[in-house]
Amino acid sequence: MRPVKFSVVLDWLKSEGFVAGDTALDAVPDFEIEGFASVDLAGPADASFWVGDTVKNETNANGFASSLLGKIHAGLLFVPRGLGATCSGNVPGVRCLVPVEHPYHAMVCFLEKFAVEPAGAPFVAQSARVHASAVVEGSVGENAVVGPGCVIMRGATLGAGCVLEANVTVYPNVVVGEGCVFQAGAVIGSRGFGFYEYGGVRRPVPHPAGVRIGRDCSFGANAVVAAGFITPTTIGDHCHFDSFVQIAHNCRLGNNIYMASQSAVAGSVIVEDDVEFAGGAKAAGHLTIGKGARIAAKAGVTKSVPAGRTVSGFPAEEISRWRRSMVRLRQMGEK
Repeated sequence: MRPVKFSVVLDWLKSEGFVAGDTALDAVPDFEIEGFASVDLAGPADASFWVGDTVKNETNANGFASSLLGKIHAGLLFVPRGLGATCSGNVPGVRCLVPVEHPYHAMVCFLEKFAVEPAGAPFVAQSARVHASAVVEGSVGENAVVGPGCVIMRGATLGAGCVLEANVTVYPNVVVGEGCVFQAGAVIGSRGFGFYEYGGVRRPVPHPAGVRIGRDCSFGANAVVAAGFITPTTIGDHCHFDSFVQIAHNCRLGNNIYMASQSAVAGSVIVEDDVEFAGGAKAAGHLTIGKGARIAAKAGVTKSVPAGRTVSGFPAEEISRWRRSMVRLRQMGEK
């Protein structure tokens, strides 16, 4: 997003009825808001939100615990109305707390108003090869190859030596490192599948944070990586994904990850280094797959997997236990 003064944001908040016309926010010294991020990653020039004091479970699905508020360093933080005064002493790293009725909805509206698509003219390095039927509105690095029917949207950046084979779509705010290969039909940075309820209506969540991909990764035919909400979906170096792999919004993947065809991770999953997914394996959202874990074919992961563990079945469990269970089931079926 382009930098915006807090005074401009405050005028907008008043006009939209998020805050009253005359509040203590008028006395806040003006500053620039340069971006947005989740509450755990926000910096002093970022906007973020906190939904209130919730008990965190093992999946972190219930949000950011109040005991960690002292670690926040945001510029603007939307908080639930009525908590502004009580929270102010616990968040010294936040420049301005903005109490609102529905912090998540306020954050969505903020993004829709101020997180405009990136500007800038197309750039194609001289050594890059771009097919005549491709559409390039973003940036293409040295020695990259952009095949027929590919689309690189404005605000996307393709690193040196990357190859887009055919009909690959790269959305805005996607940054791809050097040497990555995308087979036909891959889609990188599409809007994530997210909705929230406000005023009795289910509303779509915007995903302007995009995608960040490291170097020397490969993506099979029709693989999809969805954009993040307020933090990018991230993939490290030397990761390889087969055809029809789905990486959902807000996921954070490490290095040396392998995912076979039709495997997928739902939103906000953390996948640590050296993890392998066999064909058709799936992981539910807001989980952590530990370093070096193995997910067997068609497994359904419903809770976090410790480092080095191999799991199978649905719901997924340690593979030796799953095998014993399968043997017992067969024995029962033969009686």
